[in-house]
Amino acid sequence: MENRLEILRNKIDNIILNEKSDHIRMYISHMYGVARFCTLLAMKRNLNVELAATCGMLHDIFYMSGGSSENHAAKGAKQAETILKTMRLYSDDEIKIVTTAISRHRDKTHMHEPYDELLKDADVMDHCLYNTAFPIAQWEMERYRNLLIEFGINETKCVYSYTN
Repeated sequence: MENRLEILRNKIDNIILNEKSDHIRMYISHMYGVARFCTLLAMKRNLNVELAATCGMLHDIFYMSGGSSENHAAKGAKQAETILKTMRLYSDDEIKIVTTAISRHRDKTHMHEPYDELLKDADVMDHCLYNTAFPIAQWEMERYRNLLIEFGINETKCVYSYTN
């Protein structure tokens, strides 16, 4: 049986590493950080770990492959769909789950489907835990606090500030 995640990682690495960007280290760190947090959250929430990691690896693919951050979630969902269909290793239902989560990951204020919420939460976790000395965006604060509760972490032990 083929290992879809490794095939996908190689495909994404080829896309990203061909991008001539000063921010390549940050892109790769964020992509794999979100994928790992997706895996952790999927285990905790009894969701499919492989699909969760797939969501995380592809969530910013448009931005990471040279596109702008403007409307990158919707554009990235289309790009992810093309990548996954080309691979011919994912079912239509799996592709729909992944692309829907990607298209909604910027909307941190509304509740959606389980994989959508998982991806949003993993994105917030990576933003907030990349460097705990960095301020947390105000629009991520509530989701971050809920994640601390979910993991049984006492909020008073966390030092953070927020930005607008």
